[in-house]
Amino acid sequence: MSYSTLVQVPFVREKNSAYSSNPFKEMVYEVSLKTAPYRDWLGELQGAHRLLQTLLQGQIMGNYHLLDFLIQPEGLFARVTLKNGSSLSDFLTWVKEKSCPAGESTRAFWNDELQWIKLVPPDRLAESTRLFLKKAESLHREIHLAESDPPALFFYYRDLLLT
Repeated sequence: MSYSTLVQVPFVREKNSAYSSNPFKEMVYEVSLKTAPYRDWLGELQGAHRLLQTLLQGQIMGNYHLLDFLIQPEGLFARVTLKNGSSLSDFLTWVKEKSCPAGESTRAFWNDELQWIKLVPPDRLAESTRLFLKKAESLHREIHLAESDPPALFFYYRDLLLT
């Protein structure tokens, strides 16, 4: 803070501060959503494709940045940073609503409760990445060993700029 006088009129000038800055701006959210019980819509190409389009469209619109995600028949596991004032609730609502067919209830496709949620600070990102890759490898192995007919869908995305 500085104090000055101009033409005998005192005034106080305060340094600019980022009062409205988001303290979680650089945080990464790990989120796991499960499909509704007894629904295998993500095991079908059309459902998995609709979810993939939803995720990428939200990123293109600038609402969030996807670090990596994995789509499997039982659900979605993603690591995401939020952008432009978006909240985690906005991200989850977007994914649930846009990945369902028009006119369908999200409850028919997604479990209401998150299976997993974790806030990862920047200094723990390397550990989070290692655990995410380990989880992806484990799930891929489980799906491969199940030998279902037709084979189960498994889609993995990783932002190569992070490596």
